[in-house]
Amino acid sequence: MTIGRRTFLTRTGGLVTVGGVAGLAGCTGDGGDDEDEETTTESGGGATTTQDGGSGDSEDLKIGVLLPFSGDYAWVGANVLPVVQMIGEEINEQGGIGGRNVSVVQGDTEASPDASVSATNRLVNVENVDGVIGPTSITMSAVIDTLVENEVPVITPTAGTTSLDTRGGDYIFRTVSSDSLGGRAIAKAAREQQYNSIQDYERMALMVGDKEVFQSFKEPVRSSFEEFGGTITTTMDIRTGKASYTSEVQSMMDSDPEICVLIASVEDSVKITEAGFQAGYEGNWFATQDQTNQDFLSQSENQVTEDMLGLNAATYQPAQEAGRLESFFDRITEYADWDEGGKVFATNTYDAMNVMGLAMTQVAASGDDLTGPNVADAIHTVAKPPEQQVTSYTEGAEAIADGADVDYEGLVGPINFDENGDIVAPFSIKKAEGGEWTEAGRLPPEAL
Repeated sequence: MTIGRRTFLTRTGGLVTVGGVAGLAGCTGDGGDDEDEETTTESGGGATTTQDGGSGDSEDLKIGVLLPFSGDYAWVGANVLPVVQMIGEEINEQGGIGGRNVSVVQGDTEASPDASVSATNRLVNVENVDGVIGPTSITMSAVIDTLVENEVPVITPTAGTTSLDTRGGDYIFRTVSSDSLGGRAIAKAAREQQYNSIQDYERMALMVGDKEVFQSFKEPVRSSFEEFGGTITTTMDIRTGKASYTSEVQSMMDSDPEICVLIASVEDSVKITEAGFQAGYEGNWFATQDQTNQDFLSQSENQVTEDMLGLNAATYQPAQEAGRLESFFDRITEYADWDEGGKVFATNTYDAMNVMGLAMTQVAASGDDLTGPNVADAIHTVAKPPEQQVTSYTEGAEAIADGADVDYEGLVGPINFDENGDIVAPFSIKKAEGGEWTEAGRLPPEAL
């Protein structure tokens, strides 16, 4: 789905959106009457759009969404932005934070380090954002120093990169598991039939794209598979974006693996698995989260991907049993006009934005200034047991107003950040059957 500003201004009422996305600036809303007009002004690489009756003044708390909204990874921004806006609207409906409403500011990284630096500089130095949701693993290394040096609290729902394993916890947090844990999950699931439903794989090859977002998985998978008693037949770095991978696939096949872990983009993965099928590859494939989606399967013939394994975040059982997941899916599908609510990173974003909002609310309730250091400290405070458990912004804000200390429990799992700003969550092992992903097994964090 392509996100247009028109769509979200129609749904968000008084929520202010500051866009930095090519093709979105300057759009006007449809529907409504003359008393609800929009005004649009250019603002340093983006456009500020407000609606009369909203709170678009300079005192708004600004949340930057630093993600790709164009290019091959535009789907990430498309999955994250409406969830951020929905929670931002909820915050404003509750009276804002410390008397100030929340506005959302887009920064298009284009999934490019250079573009991400420009987008980050604009958010930090021009928009003066109070917090950031994002970025992805692709651009985290390029912008982390700027964000930390400027004391901007960051909660990323999308960056599993191992480069954060020892750098988070002060200003950088994430509501998605580290690739270190995801890599171990792939290795464990491949080695043990109880998790993959096919066999105990003993010989594994790796084909890894040459970008950081892919390289981050390589060492955790390789070392963990050997730790679990398996043999790595070959580890191949492949250039992303090639027209053909016939020679690379043949080299992989020459090492005689039973399974090949494919860590690459959807587009390259389609080419590689097709090349394997044409060459008569008899082993299996194991994909990461980037390919374990319907988009990948829809671009491939069923006979190419049948029985292929994939990794995804698992459903958090307490959230499912309490009906919270279904409630969120219903809410976001109606709000964003999605066909289904279980989009990649949607639940991670819900948790990230709730924690950011509650941290700011805690700071305001304590009578402290809403500075970056204070908000970053409060991120730990509002997601730490054994305090009063809350599961939404509104519930948490009401508890804070009553003087309670809160522990936010999320949709992806308990959001208990460790000293590096990391969480742990269960994994789901998927298997492609008849052009659909089905669950083959589930890996709890304690199994890793």
